[in-house]
Amino acid sequence: LDIGGDKMLDYFPHRNESNPFLGLRAIRFSLRYKDVFFQQLRALLRAGVDRELRIMFPLVASVDDFLEARDAVQECIGQLAEEGLAHHSSPQLGVMVELPSVVEVIEELAAEVQFISIGSNDLIQYLLAVDRTNDQIADLYLPSHPAVLRCVRRIAAAAQAKGIPLSICGDMATDAGLIPFLLGIGIRYLSMDPHAIPAVQAAIQAVELPEAVMFAERLLSCGSIRAVRACLESGPANRQR
Repeated sequence: LDIGGDKMLDYFPHRNESNPFLGLRAIRFSLRYKDVFFQQLRALLRAGVDRELRIMFPLVASVDDFLEARDAVQECIGQLAEEGLAHHSSPQLGVMVELPSVVEVIEELAAEVQFISIGSNDLIQYLLAVDRTNDQIADLYLPSHPAVLRCVRRIAAAAQAKGIPLSICGDMATDAGLIPFLLGIGIRYLSMDPHAIPAVQAAIQAVELPEAVMFAERLLSCGSIRAVRACLESGPANRQR
């Protein structure tokens, strides 16, 4: 349940928080209110019987967050088995990587999960300490910031090392200028609103994979925003325009 911040529940009492984006959000809410969490997990397990089922936990901040959530899934599986209710007994479990803290332990986390998704909007927001809803600092919210690019590359490398699926959603997944970079570091699954698909598809078709790999290497070697911007301006996406 990816709630909190700018997404609130109608059926749960709202609490005033000074910094709701740093508050009781997502997996933190689920692990705090296990009664709600268990109802959702049981429903997923029952609805997913006899089909592929993947459950992703948002806003995970540590390996421990994932392990506690995984334990909750196993407990629900045990309950359903005891009650004789049909259910999926071995769902794939994954995480949404949105916090800098989990990037620092991504290799250990990748050893535990079955898949990873990068939530680029929140990852950028927390990594750069920029409120993406604040118009006054919108120019500081940069998907192409060197630190963001290197974080995404580290996540991709960890997923590849363990052979687990990796996807990315948010602004980066629909940024035509960064599509060659994402392809170059090995990301093959992009999640987006349907209206963004044609432009992204065109960006993918406009670049050869070896060129994308070299482009990604050039971007990762840039240590400043200015250098990244210059590289992007001469990159594959702009040459096709």
